[in-house]
Amino acid sequence: MLAALESVRSLVEPLGGMVHVAAGFAVAFFASSVFSPAGKHAAVVGRAAAVVVVLTLLGATWLVHPAAGMLLGYFGSRAFTRKQSTPGGLLAALLAGLAFIALGATWLLYPLFFMALAWLLSGGWQRVARSPAPATPDPVVPAPLPAQASGTPMPAAESPLVALLRDERLPPEARAQLAALNLRTQEALSLLQTQGVDGSEAGYLTRAIRDEYAPGAVNAYLKLPRSLADSAPLQDGKTGRALLAEQLELLLEGVQDVINSTLRSGSQDLLSHGRFLRDRFEKVSADLRVPVEVKAK
Repeated sequence: MLAALESVRSLVEPLGGMVHVAAGFAVAFFASSVFSPAGKHAAVVGRAAAVVVVLTLLGATWLVHPAAGMLLGYFGSRAFTRKQSTPGGLLAALLAGLAFIALGATWLLYPLFFMALAWLLSGGWQRVARSPAPATPDPVVPAPLPAQASGTPMPAAESPLVALLRDERLPPEARAQLAALNLRTQEALSLLQTQGVDGSEAGYLTRAIRDEYAPGAVNAYLKLPRSLADSAPLQDGKTGRALLAEQLELLLEGVQDVINSTLRSGSQDLLSHGRFLRDRFEKVSADLRVPVEVKAK
């Protein structure tokens, strides 16, 4: 073993100066490792001690002494204060101390022995064993949305037609037509739902006018240059403003047709029910009049 060590030293002897420079950095590395928050772990202590051992074997024999002194400080800071270490970290430090003693820091034997004995007698092992595990953060639970927290349904998304009512770029007459479309489409959909035919073609047409056709006409008008939208003729001498009013009026007539047909359908049901009631109660009235006539005779 000694012969092998001497052969290794002879190989690195030309690098003797560099070994001592590396040993200086190793002192700082050892201190920053064992006295850092991660120094309570066995892997950190073992890695720092291994660097000291290797450089000592390569010729920096003085390195083991400051490392041994820092190791005593490590025991004092970890074993006898509230800054507890893990059992693995203290065991790795003890093994490192034995390695330093074998490499020449024999003076470390007695203080290390008595410190370890005092630590055991003071119940240090039980304190380390009872030390709580690192607290794991509670899982992040997303805060419920206000509507979910109160148990109320989420509000429906605003209709594009309603949003365009507030657009100040539109002419006053166009905004008035949009307001009328908003009310009439709502009325038509309510009538269709009451009659149980809101899924019919009339219902599809009403929703298309409200959500697609009217917003489409308005958005096409808003794409025109503002300086020309109300003055430049686009078709048959009509400006963009006039064409928009014409298209919105056509949609208003379409919704009115849906309302009228729905009312006619509802009126047929009402008239049929009225005829049934008249037939039913006219017969009852006739039956009740017979005994009265007999009594009069």
